Amino acid sequence: MIAKKQPASVRPSFDDEVDGARKRLEAALNEDTGFDDLAALQALAPILEERISSRRLAFALAEEEDDETQIAVIHVQTDEELGFIFAEDGEYVFESNLEAYFDDFVDDDPERFVERLYETLRADLPKYEVENRG
Repeated sequence: MIAKKQPASVRPSFDDEVDGARKRLEAALNEDTGFDDLAALQALAPILEERISSRRLAFALAEEEDDETQIAVIHVQTDEELGFIFAEDGEYVFESNLEAYFDDFVDDDPERFVERLYETLRADLPKYEVENRG
C-alpha cells in the first residue's frame, strides 16, 4: 500500500501577510480600539521568559522617564542592558544599546518577534561575552 502524501502546511502568501499586518496597524491606529502598548508588553513578557529561558539573560519590565513602558534585556553577568523592547502602533520593537553586537528590528507578530530576538541573541551574544569578560 502506498501512503498518500500529506499536503504541505499552507503558508500565507506575501500579500496575505501584508494585508494582515495592515489590518492590525489600522486597528492599532483607530482611537476606539487602539493598541494598548502596556498590555502588549505584559502579554509578551511570559513568552520571552518561556522561549528565552537563560542563566545569561533577564527581562525586566520598566518605565522610562517619558512614561513609556519597555522590557529591558539585561546580561546577568555584566549587569549591562543589551537593549530594550517596546510596543508602538501595533508593532514590537527591539532596539539595542550595543549596535556593534545586536541589530534593531521590528515585527508585528509577538511569536515571530520573540523568535527573531532568540535568533539575534543566540547569534550575537557569544561575541559580546568574549569581548566583555568581567
